[in-house]
Amino acid sequence: MTGSPDPLPPYRNPGGVVPDQRSWRTFLACWRGFANTSKNYGQVYEAFLALAAPSAARQFYQVRAHPNGRKLFRERPDLLSILRDDDYLATMPVGSVGHAYRSYMRTNDLDPGVYDEATIFRPIAEKNNWSEDFYWLMRRTTTLHDFSHIMGGYPTDVAGEVVNIGFQCGQIEPAGPLEKVGYVLAALVPGAPVRHKVRAYRQAVERGRRADLLAAAPWEELLDKPIEEVAELLGIATKEETHPDGIWRTKAKPLGFSQPKHWDYDEVLADERRREADDTKSIP
Repeated sequence: MTGSPDPLPPYRNPGGVVPDQRSWRTFLACWRGFANTSKNYGQVYEAFLALAAPSAARQFYQVRAHPNGRKLFRERPDLLSILRDDDYLATMPVGSVGHAYRSYMRTNDLDPGVYDEATIFRPIAEKNNWSEDFYWLMRRTTTLHDFSHIMGGYPTDVAGEVVNIGFQCGQIEPAGPLEKVGYVLAALVPGAPVRHKVRAYRQAVERGRRADLLAAAPWEELLDKPIEEVAELLGIATKEETHPDGIWRTKAKPLGFSQPKHWDYDEVLADERRREADDTKSIP
């Protein structure tokens, strides 16, 4: 996670648009991606965009109208390059958003970019005539997917991903078919009674609805801040408040993926502080 690919030339498309029409034809044409998601990231992402186009457009206009969002659009900071700088993230204080992010990504061996820009992201943008601002925001929000896991405390197993979809749907309501797909997935993913799973998903949607718009948050300025302080600033209810009965865990996984590793930042913090206490005691 220390290196980064050669950057592409800046995306330029002065006459581009903000696509807002759902395309079931595109969604169905990408069916092969769901047969083996680990090898077909591009098709899965294109299918998601085809289904969520109205919500993505709505989020674009919401961010543009947000005080923080207006500033972001003016400056267009490159969050991805910051998140790929492991040396910088290593300087983040224990308990901060940046420390939690680095722990989460290293534990699960994840790439902040998620989708390769040259082979997946840029071709989709060009094919769909995205505007420059929409392109920039979609790159940013794709990068922010893992932040909702971190701030929400949702694990990386399939159950955690499903509940995280609920949180994100709450952020972009009305989320349309995407939210309904989430309910179906919650019912189907094993690990707990259906009533409990559907309730946990609904609670995540409500949690996302009540929080400030994470896509408009100045994450570059928040990385070194305590994670509890940032959650309060953004109006993100605690996991205990949102899910008093917990969510659920599952061993189910998509074809081609390995079982995700366990990650719980409360446990990470406890280990870090115990280590710090031991180091202090060892000083003569």
